[in-house]
Amino acid sequence: MSPSYSLKTLGCKANFHDTQVLEAELRKRGWVAAADGDESSADLCVVNSCTVTDEADRQSRKAAGRLSRDNPGAKVVFTGCGAEVDPQGLLGVRGVDYVVGNRDKSRLVDLVLGALGERPVPGQPAQAEAPRVLGVAENYAQMVSRHPMDREWPAVESVFHPLEKPAEGAAQTHRTRAFLKIQDGCNSFCTYCIIPYGRGPSRSLGIAEVVEQVREQVEAGVREVVITGINIGDYGVDWNGGKPALVELFEAILAETRLERLRVSSLDPVEIEDGLLSLMRREPRFCPHFHVSLQSPHAKVLRLMKRKYSAPDVEACLEKIARLPAPAGGAFVGMDVITGFPGEGDEEFEWTREQLARLPWSRLHVFPYSEREGTPATRLPGTVAPEVRAQRARVLRELSLARLQSIHRAALEHCRETGQVLEDVLMESPVRGPDGSMDWVAGYTRNYLRVLVRAEGDAAALANRTLRVRPDSMIVDANAGDCAFLGTWLKES
Repeated sequence: MSPSYSLKTLGCKANFHDTQVLEAELRKRGWVAAADGDESSADLCVVNSCTVTDEADRQSRKAAGRLSRDNPGAKVVFTGCGAEVDPQGLLGVRGVDYVVGNRDKSRLVDLVLGALGERPVPGQPAQAEAPRVLGVAENYAQMVSRHPMDREWPAVESVFHPLEKPAEGAAQTHRTRAFLKIQDGCNSFCTYCIIPYGRGPSRSLGIAEVVEQVREQVEAGVREVVITGINIGDYGVDWNGGKPALVELFEAILAETRLERLRVSSLDPVEIEDGLLSLMRREPRFCPHFHVSLQSPHAKVLRLMKRKYSAPDVEACLEKIARLPAPAGGAFVGMDVITGFPGEGDEEFEWTREQLARLPWSRLHVFPYSEREGTPATRLPGTVAPEVRAQRARVLRELSLARLQSIHRAALEHCRETGQVLEDVLMESPVRGPDGSMDWVAGYTRNYLRVLVRAEGDAAALANRTLRVRPDSMIVDANAGDCAFLGTWLKES
């Protein structure tokens, strides 16, 4: 009987990539996933944490406590940014057995198996021992006393492990889309963020290595790759004379692989440069979909956040994206926005609301400002009351849902009037449909509009297939702030 594991990931897409790598290494050592995702049967539970805010840190610690409570016989490992930033503090969290920081994440499996005596006996309670830090993670005071560049970080080769090639018979959802981390670390030091201390300085994988990893995923059946990292706008600055090389990377991926769909994750407005937009115009495989790390469009708030762009930069970026050719619904733009940042008074928020209402975008991901201990923002004047932050977040979420509904209504009407259909909808996995059955499959258009179709037979058999879909109606999930088309499957693309 093989020992089993359960993995819990919080935070960014780069963390999800890291978890995929950890899972691949465990499987190479003979471990298996806990039966049907049942965490209570696992011998080892790993929490890949987020610590970007105090709330994210609390959720990560809560996840570790829940895993330990639900499965008292398992060893619980806490890793990720929270483990790098405050390893000693985590030793007091109930249920945590081992803490492994980001600098040691690439050798986490070796460290943990060594501490366990290489291989536990499946189904038998783990031997009790005092919780401890494995690896080089330092206590909080030592961490903040030095600039991240003065600490020793792993070499690029040990940080960017290739994704495991999906095995034959693997879940179709795994084969549909892969998150590929090309960059780690951040040099920006925004006033609200501690991530440069948790991830270190910006480091990037070489173009040839990224292209090879994409090629391997394509050969294994993956149809869409999402390029991700901690600050991918800095891709290449560490080996390209201080200049970003993101456009060159995407050109190489599209020229040298048979990848069907390429997406890019979060970029600052000034990082969405003309070369990137030009490539998207001429290359249909580069999906017209951006996630803009906006945080605020207001000049005063941007200055207090220490963001490296201006209000006019935000407007210029969004206007350029809006002119891109795209399927029905236009180029999709999701944006992160923080409400209630210190110094954002009523006047600044009202200006922000009005500005967002007139700018072109598709959906907002709204976060009430949450303090993060140790960041400069906690010392700024003009603190906004938590209830005001929450109220402002509700206002912007309502604006976002109204915008997303209008985009879907316009696209639906356009298709009805012209007879056009939604082309190349990449189906991902069975979902519960509006009738409550599991006979439906969800997927996304190239411009990231969600589509549900009723399967003709086995719903899982449609996963990882591209369909032509006639949109018949739309549904709205107000709680999630999301919309989707309900459509009729015409044929495969």
